[in-house]
Parts: sequence; structure tokens; C-alpha cells
Amino acid sequence: MKKSLIAISLVAIILFYNSITFADDITDLINKQNELQNQKSEADSQLGIVQEELSTNMQQVENLSQSMSEYQIQIDEWGKQIDVLNDSISEIQDKLDVAQKDYDEQEKLLETRLVTMYEAGDTSFLDFILSSKNIVDFISNYYLMAELTNYDEDLLEKIEREKSQIEQNKKMLETKQNEYNTIKANYEKKKIILYNTKVLRDEAASKLTQEETELSAKIDEYRNQILAVEAEISKITTANLDTQYIGGEMAWPVPGYTRITSNYGMRTHPITGIYKLHTGVDLGAPMGANFVAANDGVVTKAGYNGAYGNMVIIDHGGGISTLYAHGSEILVTVGQTVKKGDVILKVGSTGYSTGAHAHFEVRVNGQVVNPLPYITTNTKVEENNNTED
Repeated sequence: MKKSLIAISLVAIILFYNSITFADDITDLINKQNELQNQKSEADSQLGIVQEELSTNMQQVENLSQSMSEYQIQIDEWGKQIDVLNDSISEIQDKLDVAQKDYDEQEKLLETRLVTMYEAGDTSFLDFILSSKNIVDFISNYYLMAELTNYDEDLLEKIEREKSQIEQNKKMLETKQNEYNTIKANYEKKKIILYNTKVLRDEAASKLTQEETELSAKIDEYRNQILAVEAEISKITTANLDTQYIGGEMAWPVPGYTRITSNYGMRTHPITGIYKLHTGVDLGAPMGANFVAANDGVVTKAGYNGAYGNMVIIDHGGGISTLYAHGSEILVTVGQTVKKGDVILKVGSTGYSTGAHAHFEVRVNGQVVNPLPYITTNTKVEENNNTED
């Protein structure tokens, strides 16, 4: 009798310490999972910032490239203007040289006329006319003096005009030269600015791309570590379950709400528009309704998943597991043992969902199967395929 009591006590102690070790292992793994999840979230946030900066930078580079193309057109136009101005300047310079030469000749001719008049002494226009020998000579001398006087006047006027034209050409040449210098200076300045800006933008884009690559690699590493931890949790929890399926009819997942809004099977997804397998059944239920465990088991996953939203997975042993998705609130934790009918979630519309409902799946050795045969033995259901997720 005493030996039996000792044996029972030893078994109890072993089971007690095994349960403590099991709980400690699960707790450590969950803590590690949470830490990795936090690190991944932080890296995701940093990646989002970097990608946003990269997107902004790339947009600026694209805008800059567009501006450079527009500026290049302007630069090419300026180049044409410079060529035209060069031709114009050359033409004006040629005209100026011709005008200056003509001016110099006319001025020299006028100087000769003045010298001749000076050397003639006091002989006046009247003396020259009165010196005529006869009336014909008189008329001839009169017209000759008149022509000489007109010629002198025309010569003076021509000299003044050419002098004025030379001054105008000089001013035009100076204006064109200044215009040429301004355009050329803008041309060179704009080329330098555009080049330097492009270099800076390219360097920034290269740096951001490198940061994006490093963060993506870090996120992948965290994701792999999280998956490894989840696998370890699943391994530990499964090892502590009976290897045989617990058995028995599963409980209806949302007590009191029996309307099926979308059956298991092929369909067009209401959000993505993709024709694919609907891996469970959708049960119509209001926001906050109880979502219960279909059978006894251990929670192997409890958290947020992009498509499923807030979701829970329960391992029932023997390769059978159930999944509950789109909840508004999770009420269990990984490693927790639950009983059939325990409330594990509140019905919601998280993840890929168009309205409040309960998505329920049954998996056999990891493969989804039609869940209805597991839960409808004694439940009268209503079918109304509204396709809510």
C-alpha cells in the first residue's frame, strides 16, 4: 500500500513538473514570438518610411528628368539663338566696317574740298559768276557753283547720316553682344545646376534603395524566425495532446446563428475578384456575437493575419484542427487549453471582409476540408450565400 502511494506521488510530481516545464516553454516561446513580431513591426514601419521617401525621391528624379528634357529643349533653342546672334553680330560688324570705310572716304573728300576752298582765297560765289565772259558762260558757271554747293551740302548730310548709322550699328552690336552673353551664361549655369541636382538625386535614390534591400532582408529574417517559433510552439502543444482525435460531433461555432452566407467550395472572391476555393464556411452573425471552440483542444495560433484578420487555430489531436477568423476580439492565447463551447473570439469584420460574420474551417493533416459534415449532425442550418468574405 505504501509503495503504491509512493508510486502515485512520484507520477503526480512528474506530471506536475512536466506541466510546469510545458507552460514555461510555451511562455518563453510566446515571449520570443512577441519580441520578434515587435522587431518585425518596427522594421516594417522603417521600410514603409524608406519606401515612401524612395517613392518621393523617384518622383522627384522623374520630375527632374522631365525638367531636364524641357530645359534641354530650351538650351537647344538658346544654342540656335546664339548661332543666329553670332551671324547677326558678324553681319552688323561687316556693315559697320563698310559704313566706317565710306565715312572715312567722305570725310577725306570733304577735307579736300575745304582745303581747295581755302586755297582759292577770298573768291566768292559772286566773283566766280561775274568773271563769266558771256551769258552762256555765266549760266554755266552759275549752275556749276550751285551743283558744287548742293554737292557739299549732300556730302555733309551723307556724312552725318553715315555717322548716325555707325552709332546705331554700334549700339545694336553692343545689345546683341550683351544678349548673347546673357543667354550663354544662363545656358552654362542651367547645365551645371541640372547636372549637380541629378547627381544628388541619383545618390539619394541609390542610398534609399540599399536601405530598402537591407530592411526587406531583415523583415524576411524576422518572418522566418517567427515561423520557426510558431512551428516549435505547435510541436510542443501537439506533443502534449493525445495523438488520437478527441472525437465526437463538433459544436456549432456561433450558437444561435445558423445562417450560412457562403459555403465551402469554388467561388469568386468578393474583394479580390479572383475565382478560387473558399476554404471554409461563412456564418451570418452580428458584431460581438460569441465565436466558440468546436471541440476540446489547444490553441496553436491566436493573432492577426492579413486576410483572416483576428484569428484563432485550435489543434484537436489526430491531425484535426479548426480555424476561426475575422473576429473583433481575441479571448484566448497560444498554448491555452480550451473546452468544447468555450468562447474564443467575438464575431467581427477584420481582414478581408465585407461585413460582420464568422469564418470557420476544418483542416485534416493541414489540408482544408468541407467543415459542414463536422458540425451539422444535429443542427438545422439556413443557407443564404451572400458571400461576405
